[in-house]
Amino acid sequence: MAVFTGTTIEEAKEKARTQLKPTVNQTIEFTVLQQPRHGFLGIGRRQAQVDAVIKDKEIAMPSLEEKDEQLAKEPEQNPASLNSAEDELDPAEIKRRQQANLKKVQATSKELVEYLTTVFKELGIAVEPRIINLEAHDLKIDLQTEENGRVIGKHGRRINAMEQLSNIFMDYHGAAKVNVELDTSNYRERRQEAVHNLAQKAAMEVVASGKAVFMDPMPARERKQIHHELENNNHVKTYSHGREPYRSIVIAPQD
Repeated sequence: MAVFTGTTIEEAKEKARTQLKPTVNQTIEFTVLQQPRHGFLGIGRRQAQVDAVIKDKEIAMPSLEEKDEQLAKEPEQNPASLNSAEDELDPAEIKRRQQANLKKVQATSKELVEYLTTVFKELGIAVEPRIINLEAHDLKIDLQTEENGRVIGKHGRRINAMEQLSNIFMDYHGAAKVNVELDTSNYRERRQEAVHNLAQKAAMEVVASGKAVFMDPMPARERKQIHHELENNNHVKTYSHGREPYRSIVIAPQD
């Protein structure tokens, strides 16, 4: 048994071919021991591993009868059928895709839990992420820890940054359009009340001064909440400004 490694399965196999040097009458039988993992931002990376064994080739020439039988079994392809495709997705196809994405989310969410645990460990924070809600396009993870303040960070910057990173992680690993929410010690519920008060206070300031208020950068969830909070206020208007992760809300007087 000889084990070879590489950044990809093919690279590991090529190393085996170069070192073992099989003759024309020999072949190498490969067994994949470990699939490669690219990791995310350098964390969780691992190389591919294959087991390589040299064996003599078994040469067997098919008879003419076997060739004729094989040709007879091969159906003729209809060119029109090769180009056929549904113009619109029916409900059954939509349901199938949702189920497929749900399976992808279930698999990728486990990797995300491992990733979050590793990242917080590198930051010196002991965290146990637990999945508390999982759907085809929604994932909520509670970060259980005794250091809630460090997990949340000043003005929620750390947990918001980790949440954005988690969304990128899911998309990077093929779980499409999944909204990831990270929470710890009911921080999101408390923050929602704080954002409500912040929106009302800022609106009053705009009305009193007649000048726009530029708020600090905040995640999309909180920006959406402020838009909703003030959409029926006849004295102010809201709009988003800047790019992620520095995108923020501007509250301005109505024209």
